[in-house]
Amino acid sequence: MAEQPVEPAPVATPSALEHVRRTPMAPFTAALAVGILLGLLLSFLVPDDPGALALVVLGAAVAAAVGYTARLLSSDASWWTLGAAGIAAAVGVHLMAVTGTVGGGNAVLEMLGGEAPGFNDALLTALATPPLSAGTLLAGVVAAIIAGWGRQRA
Repeated sequence: MAEQPVEPAPVATPSALEHVRRTPMAPFTAALAVGILLGLLLSFLVPDDPGALALVVLGAAVAAAVGYTARLLSSDASWWTLGAAGIAAAVGVHLMAVTGTVGGGNAVLEMLGGEAPGFNDALLTALATPPLSAGTLLAGVVAAIIAGWGRQRA
């Protein structure tokens, strides 16, 4: 009897999400991109006279989006994933708060006949100042909690 050729078992190609999960820096890159883009978009919603409630609500939105992104794109809750989510959220909230607070109208400057810096100058100010404040660190911790909640650490 002649031997029958053995067909190889079909190999399932991994999805795009699996490719991202297998790349070590991809979850951090995606979380940082979400933090920066959402932070800059939400900076337009910061009122001219920013109150604590507005900054807390907008900062929580950035932290939640970054934490969920890191959770979705990482395969485990390693210290690297938690740190990446924390750093990305801190950067996004810092950009949102500083750009939204510095840019836009300022009543005191308008009374004196001056005008507040525009978006470009406000963004440069945000990039030139360190993102270390209680609010940004709290947003980073919230994002890290969201990224690692109920998951096994590697």
